[in-house]
Amino acid sequence: MKSFPNPYSVTELLEDEAFQRWMKERRREDRWFWEEWLQVYPEKRDLYEQAVAAFLLIEGKEDNLTDDEVALKTDQILASIPDESFNNIKPLLGWTWVRWVAAAIVIGLATWYQFLPKPQDATLTSRNEEKALEEGKWTLVNNTTQQSMVVLLPDNSSVVLSQGSSVRFRKEISKTKREVFLQGEGFFEVAKDAQKPFFVYTNRLTTKVLGTSFQVRSFEGETVSLVKVKSGKVAVTSVAAPNKPTFLTEHQQLSIVTKTNEVIQKTSDILADNPAAIVNQQFTYEFAPVSEIFGQLQEAYHLPIQYDHEKLQSCTFTGQLNDVPFLEKIRLICLTIEATYEVVDNKVIIYSQGCR
Repeated sequence: MKSFPNPYSVTELLEDEAFQRWMKERRREDRWFWEEWLQVYPEKRDLYEQAVAAFLLIEGKEDNLTDDEVALKTDQILASIPDESFNNIKPLLGWTWVRWVAAAIVIGLATWYQFLPKPQDATLTSRNEEKALEEGKWTLVNNTTQQSMVVLLPDNSSVVLSQGSSVRFRKEISKTKREVFLQGEGFFEVAKDAQKPFFVYTNRLTTKVLGTSFQVRSFEGETVSLVKVKSGKVAVTSVAAPNKPTFLTEHQQLSIVTKTNEVIQKTSDILADNPAAIVNQQFTYEFAPVSEIFGQLQEAYHLPIQYDHEKLQSCTFTGQLNDVPFLEKIRLICLTIEATYEVVDNKVIIYSQGCR
């Protein structure tokens, strides 16, 4: 009996070897296989067509297009297809693909490619890093304490750095990307910025995201490196296979065995074996006193927040701040109560005239 893949997501279908072979080689026997597959799983036709669109966009490297060029290219694609061309054409070979390509461009599916880790991203040498540190372009933070510590990054992202770990990052944000070098373990809450992907490099793997929360662990001497995702999506590549990204979504984990470079992907509990206290906390509020919220944030992130208690005694906040970086939490609260803030020597200072 013929065995058919039964994917539950576009990502799973894109990672299927038979699907990849069909897309790359277009063999007749593969066409027959996928036509039969669609008969077996007719409910997955939309998933199939989305995967085809994503594959064509990735292969076509649409990431070099500006927004205006994407819009123009989409119009040109659609304008070049006569309406009657869509009649009596099998989905496997017809312009349905182009429809999905155009639609995918419009809704932003094409942007995934530009946020995949590239081989050169994982090959930055330690000599270049040391030179940059010497020139004062990078900041190095070592956690030599007996507990986790929070490091605020220049883009308003934050990382909870485990004991014995270190992180390096640019003092000034690049125009095209945000980069962090991690040794050890850290839990990241990344500020959203679609124009500047966020990279975390370790000795074994590279993680690339837009805005999400996730854990990375890669200690020297340990047999396994891993990435756990709490929210959002990430693309992970190993040093051994920089051209083969693995996509992870909420509550998924990727582990890389150091000696064999074996990649293991599975569902994961982000709360398990995570040193970051914030992972276990809920930041959801309904008419909560701002002073109490600031108290919870200080305890969770181990960062002092200075404010006038008397002026803020009538201020409340309602909202959900889970999986939001520390400074974004502060910004949203300040926006609600019409306050401002600044960070001085890793201390947050709140300025407010109070609430009526």
